[in-house]
Amino acid sequence: MNFYQRLQELALKKGVSFKQIEEEMKYSKNTLYGYKSKVPGGRRLVELSQYFGVSIDFLMGRKNQEVFENEKVYTEEDLNIILQDFEKFILPFSFDVVRSSVPKYLNDRKNKRK
Repeated sequence: MNFYQRLQELALKKGVSFKQIEEEMKYSKNTLYGYKSKVPGGRRLVELSQYFGVSIDFLMGRKNQEVFENEKVYTEEDLNIILQDFEKFILPFSFDVVRSSVPKYLNDRKNKRK
């Protein structure tokens, strides 16, 4: 996957158009479309990777995993272990509420980075 295709994928996933990104980032009109034929410079790569919350390697198509290397991706099993450890501190009736809220919390947290 090339840079432009990755950019399209990330914009679609975030639910924004190139025009919206350009306005939000204060880029000139059609800046992102220009990346069909060229790769942006370092500063722009950093800005876009921060905007989407992904590594530059992922943005450039060098890696297929969008998380940063130092960021842990937790599995369902990891989350269950964490919740079991905290179960004794949570009232029984609220445990299910907390358990069902964790995936939403993690998703919201991830989306805030974007």
